[in-house]
Parts: sequence; C-alpha cells; structure tokens
Amino acid sequence: MNIHKINPNSEEHQSFLSQNRKDPITGDAILEGDEVVFCTGCKSVFLLDTWEYLGKRHCEQSETLGKFPTQKEIRLKVEDSILFYTSLPKSGKSQTSIPRKAKKEPWLKKSQQISPYQDILHHPFMKFGKIAAMALFYVLFVSKLNLSFFPLIYVPFILEALIWIHDWHYGKKIESVYQHFKNNTFYITKKSVGFSSKYGINEFVLSAEQIDEIVFHEKDSFFTNSYCQIYYRREGMTKVTKFQIDSDIFNNSSNLVAALNTLSITYNVPIRIESRKENTLYYVQKMIAEGNSNFRISN
Repeated sequence: MNIHKINPNSEEHQSFLSQNRKDPITGDAILEGDEVVFCTGCKSVFLLDTWEYLGKRHCEQSETLGKFPTQKEIRLKVEDSILFYTSLPKSGKSQTSIPRKAKKEPWLKKSQQISPYQDILHHPFMKFGKIAAMALFYVLFVSKLNLSFFPLIYVPFILEALIWIHDWHYGKKIESVYQHFKNNTFYITKKSVGFSSKYGINEFVLSAEQIDEIVFHEKDSFFTNSYCQIYYRREGMTKVTKFQIDSDIFNNSSNLVAALNTLSITYNVPIRIESRKENTLYYVQKMIAEGNSNFRISN
C-alpha cells in the first residue's frame, strides 16, 4: 500500500491542496499533514482511515498509486467520481444488456467520443450489416444458388473484430475510470446511479433526487440470483428498474455499503439490503449503529 503525506512545501502537493479535495466517502476535507492513498483504478483519493475501512479495496482491486499524481492525472472531479462499479453479470456467452427501462426518462443519456471513427463503427447500420450478411449467406447456401458467395460468412466476424480492436485500442487511452469498463457496467456516484456501455461510450444516469429507494438482494441459495431494484419517480408514478448482479460484489461488502452510505446521506436515499450472509450484515449493521437511519435490513 502506497501512502502519501500531504506536504504543503511540495509544489505538486500545493496544487493538490488548491483543489480543496474531500474524501469521497466521509466528505472530510483533505488538509496538509493528512495521510492519503490514491486508488489505481479511478485515481480517487482517500484518507488512510477510509481506505482501511474499505478493506483496502476500491474499483474491484487493491492497488494504490506509488507516485503522487499530477493534476492532469487526477482524472475525475470528486463530486462526480464513481465510488463503486461492477460489470453486469454474464448470461451464457453474452454480456447482460443494460435494462430497457434505464433508457427511458427520467434516466438521462450521455455519450462520449473515444475516437474519430466511433460513429462509423458503432452506427446502427453496422449491426444491420452483420445480420444482413449472415442472412444473405444462409439464403444462398441453402438454395445452392452460388457458393462463390461463401466468403460472406466472414463479413460479420471481420466487422466484429474491427469494432473490438477499435474499442480496445482507444478504450485503453481514456483518462478516466471508464478505461476499466470493458463490459456493460452499473455504477454509483455521490449524486447518482447509472449504467454504462463499455468504455463509457453511452451512459444512462438517474439523479439521486429522483430515487425513492434502492434494494440490493443477495442470493441465499444455488437456485436464486442476486439482484438490485431501483425505485424512482416518473410522471407522478413509482417505477422500478430491476437487474441481476454478480454475488461477488458482496464478498467485500464494505465498498458497496460505503458507496451507498455516501449516496444515502447526501440525498436522503433509503437503502434496503436483503441478505442472510454474516459478512454483508456486519457492514450494514455498522452503518445503522453509527446512526444512518436510511439503511434497513430484511431477510
């Protein structure tokens, strides 16, 4: 673990102090003399006590920056930083899709350009082209009209390979936590929850002000699944977006619970944890014992 002590006599530390950075979990101002660590994944800065409380893990990893980052390298503003993220679970060989309800109001869509070629390779016509090439090959093959069209079978795979190479090449150059979003991802910030396609090309964000309750259910048997439900308001009615999550996120519950705690305190969002697992309940009960009345436990 790489620990940095804020030194007001250091030029780079002076630049850091001028940003009035705060611990994203506790909200405490970071001052000269404080000991901090920087998460390698998202470059967020944490007070040493907070990092230890999180189990010395964030962004699904435990690495910290050995070199104090420059202002350019501190890639996310504190108020917008992603406190927790997890890839949506795989179903068979395909990645689980972002829920359809998250693509409608009041969820807001945001997009970012990762390359000059993105609009071409991610244009809906590309998907149509892959399907059309497969369909045409099938028709020609079954009807035995002209097998010289056999190379068409390679078109969808070539297009898919081009898209993958493009996303990988430009995705690793992204100077933000999105470089770690290699699949569809769910995340929690201080002000919102959201879904992101890989590398943050498209996002669907719901402001915490519109959330009525967030429920995390941890599976309790082999035959059930872990899932999350987000209740929110739309046109005066309560709607819910439900999606499956990997049970692995509960193995280190401190990260998840700490992110939810920040969200719940800032915007008074009720959080309900449905679990029978001792490790998960420990962190939730600790939050409740410390006075966070927004947390509830159900079995």
